[in-house]
Amino acid sequence: MDTTPLISIIVPIYNVERYVGQCLASLTAQTVQDIEVICVDDGSTDSSGDIADAWAAHDERLHVIHKDNGGYGSAVNRGLDEALGLYVGIVEPDDYIDRTMYEKLLAAAAENDNPDIVKAAFWDIVNPDTSQQRFEPAPYLHRIATVDAPFALADDAEFLFHHPSIWSAIYLRAFIDGCNIRMREIPGAGWADNPWLMETLVQACCIVYVDECLYYYRDFSAGKARVVGDPTILADRWIEMDDILSGYGVTAPRIIEGHYNRGCWHIKALLEGFDPQDPTVKECIRRIVDRIDYSFVCDSERINDGLKGALHSQVGALARARKRARSLLGLHYQID
Repeated sequence: MDTTPLISIIVPIYNVERYVGQCLASLTAQTVQDIEVICVDDGSTDSSGDIADAWAAHDERLHVIHKDNGGYGSAVNRGLDEALGLYVGIVEPDDYIDRTMYEKLLAAAAENDNPDIVKAAFWDIVNPDTSQQRFEPAPYLHRIATVDAPFALADDAEFLFHHPSIWSAIYLRAFIDGCNIRMREIPGAGWADNPWLMETLVQACCIVYVDECLYYYRDFSAGKARVVGDPTILADRWIEMDDILSGYGVTAPRIIEGHYNRGCWHIKALLEGFDPQDPTVKECIRRIVDRIDYSFVCDSERINDGLKGALHSQVGALARARKRARSLLGLHYQID
């Protein structure tokens, strides 16, 4: 096999013996053949690693790395260290992809001088593998203003309003390595995809969007109020994204609006998924609220009333008074 494949696909594997075979079948069936698949078995205690080994024994494009458990971020980073492709992608082992996904994304890359990121939409599989299973398109399908042509996040930050879906994209490896972008190494899964989303999109000079659902995401959390077991994950990940924006001096209104929308969503999730009177939960909410410009959120036409209400219920009287004063003076943020 050529030592420089068009794309390296990283599959971080941990205890997914029920699904990993379908995932690897969808990768080996890709219509573009010039790929390498890096399976990182992150200390699985079930047969997931053995299943990956069996697939690799029959397809030289698959490579399996067995390592001690270090979490999702650690597994992805090991794959990035090994990747040789022009582009890299991430596929979660309980998901699967359309057989034309990488052909279409790589074609869009070639037609646009190899942009930093090429991203598609995805199918959200709600109630997966049950009699109530249904497929819903990504909320941003048909909502990205620029399709099949380069743009920057400051021009259109629609992605920030939705699930990070970092796996529905491919990333130019020279861009990832040149910017020293790596996944946060957090125990377990830990929502490491949130800061990765911000780190990549903010630094990308060129993003190209393909307006098709090409990835199948098993959504095990749909309809569950308690989205994570640890409330600090909600606060920590959003604050890490906020630090990324601050660190790069990002002030573009559309980016800030999408970021604040996510912050309000995290506040709402903390209020609905945990006991709001718990001291740890209170502190998590305070940490987020203290970093959000309340007036900016109130002036936004994109952030919905439910999310605004979650923030409103947590801000102090002083912040609300300042907002009223700004309104009386006719001072409003202009998002566009």
